[in-house]
Amino acid sequence: MFGRSAIIPFTPAELRGVYCPDSNWAILTTWILKGWRLVVKALKIEIFVLCMIVLIGLTVRSRRSLFSSTQQLLFSMLGYTSAAYILFDMIWTLSDGVDGTLGIAANWISNAVSFSLFAIACLIWFIYSETVQGSRLLTSRYRVVLVALPTALVVVLAFTSYWTHALFYIDSQGVYRRGFAYMIQPIVSYCYVIHTSLHAFVQSRRVESLQTKAIYRTLAFFAIPALVGGTFQVVYSVPGLCVGIMISMLLLYIVYQEQLISTDPLTGLNNRNRFETYMLSLFSNVDQAEDVYLLMMDADGFKQINDRYGHVEGDHALQVISAALKEVCSASGGFIARYGGDEFVVLQKAVAEQDIMHLCATINDELARAEVPYLLRMSIGYARVGDGVDTWQDLLRAADAELYRVKREKKKAGVQIR
Repeated sequence: MFGRSAIIPFTPAELRGVYCPDSNWAILTTWILKGWRLVVKALKIEIFVLCMIVLIGLTVRSRRSLFSSTQQLLFSMLGYTSAAYILFDMIWTLSDGVDGTLGIAANWISNAVSFSLFAIACLIWFIYSETVQGSRLLTSRYRVVLVALPTALVVVLAFTSYWTHALFYIDSQGVYRRGFAYMIQPIVSYCYVIHTSLHAFVQSRRVESLQTKAIYRTLAFFAIPALVGGTFQVVYSVPGLCVGIMISMLLLYIVYQEQLISTDPLTGLNNRNRFETYMLSLFSNVDQAEDVYLLMMDADGFKQINDRYGHVEGDHALQVISAALKEVCSASGGFIARYGGDEFVVLQKAVAEQDIMHLCATINDELARAEVPYLLRMSIGYARVGDGVDTWQDLLRAADAELYRVKREKKKAGVQIR
């Protein structure tokens, strides 16, 4: 019984009965199919593992990449939840079709957890996206609880499917089957994503800031790779959803990395590099540059603030100035940047010069209300596109010349400008 099989002699008639080409071909085909399934399963596992590694890596790196602590927390939660979802999806891939108590248990648990994690990940993405957009939908805990109720329903249905077969069930051969209420999970999950994507798309059409517009567009199209990947997964039984999720997270991470490169770390404003890139983009279209004014400004007596109060207070003064510029100029779609030192620039569209003069006065009025132990005022020079100012370099030179004219006038009047 054990070891090698005994050699039993056959008669020619018996040998003719054993030889069966069709039977051998069927066996060979079965083994080829089994081998192919193993190869496909191995490739799926490699894709799952790669996606998990990338997601975890992005999540760890994001701690140094996102600005708001709330955004950091939500992005990290999204990354880890997505990685966990992929892990349990991988366990399902390995356990599906494996009969026996252990195989069926692994199949059931992996499906219950992955159904829940996918809905939770979509909810986290919804909260993250709406937080970035400053949505009023999440202004109270009561509203957040209401938003989370559909996800809670999915989780309950997933873990009670063992008895109810609502979302799924595992048959006697250990194979996953969809339940009678299976569609609740994708409807709930994708409603979160589609709602916030449409909201971000509408917001991207309203804002003037290119930087903000880029963020909103990324939020709006975040779901597309996941939706395409999920479609491929349903149609071709390939792990497309996890690849789509990974691509979406990677694109979002890249956008925030670009923001860090183009953001002044002290004030949170655009830096000089971003300003010049914006100018190039603006002047690439003549119609866009129409009615655009460039305001160049620096703080009066800033050197005295540093000498008397120290450089830490000088940095605080720059933050106060940047906050005032955001308060006054952001609402009207102005592009604000720190040009260097205590110099700032604002690109602002205006129909008449009086609007720009009023804006300059409003900036200094806002600074006058700042709670600091010194006077903060800006010398501001401005220039308009047109009348010989045809390139962004011409606009920069014209505004700079006007700034120094204003400073000379102040110096003649005895105003401390350094």
